[in-house]
Amino acid sequence: MKRLAFVLVVLAVAACSKSETPKADSTPPAMAPAPAAAPAAAPMDSAMMKAKADSMHKDSVAKGLIKP
Repeated sequence: MKRLAFVLVVLAVAACSKSETPKADSTPPAMAPAPAAAPAAAPMDSAMMKAKADSMHKDSVAKGLIKP
């Protein structure tokens, strides 16, 4: 048991006493690329929205999810 404790102490001391000096990075940091332009959203008129809602309603009625 004493050997195990001694080994753990030696490992802990070795891990703490090890001093690592990081290398100096000589390359300048890279710039991030410019964000891509967002695509223009297609305007939805009220007639298109109503047609979509009506078709979704008909689909739900056909599947039996809601009553007409």
